[in-house]
Amino acid sequence: MPNKKDDRRVRKTKTLLIQAFTKLLMKKDLKDISVSELTELADVNRGTFYLHYRDIYDLYDKIENDILVKFNNIIRKHQRKTSRGIPFPAILDALEFMAENADICMAILRTNDAAFLSKLIEMNKPKDPEEWKLVFGEGKEGLYEIYYSYITSGCVGVLRSWFMNGMKESPKKMAELTEKLMMNTIGLN
Repeated sequence: MPNKKDDRRVRKTKTLLIQAFTKLLMKKDLKDISVSELTELADVNRGTFYLHYRDIYDLYDKIENDILVKFNNIIRKHQRKTSRGIPFPAILDALEFMAENADICMAILRTNDAAFLSKLIEMNKPKDPEEWKLVFGEGKEGLYEIYYSYITSGCVGVLRSWFMNGMKESPKKMAELTEKLMMNTIGLN
């Protein structure tokens, strides 16, 4: 018997619910979305919704968590590959991921961008002195937190601007710009 998670019908149902939820979230506040409204838009039975989620907030939390985990995996994959230096591949992969998931990312940012972005920033923050040195190099030990805050605030601003301006620039162009800004901050340019 196939695993429930692997069932194509379950994946299709969840996809329909997420797509409908995204549409609603772009128009309304999270607190104003009802299960009835969502299931009607998704053309899914309310009982089916409750097989997968406790309520609207559970659906939101699971979507947000899934995006955070995928984004974190992109960053971690590149952290293992590279030492201090050029962050372009990680930035490009992260921006391509955001572009591929633009609708739900914009809906989440619209809903609760401060909490979402704070989680994203904290998840990827260096954890120990060696990790900090890999990112920022020697001689800046007392300033790591300040550098990190400055760079992540800048990245958040770039991401927000890119989304709000309709993502006209390609992920590659935005990654190049972001890398240049980051490298100038660290002092590698």
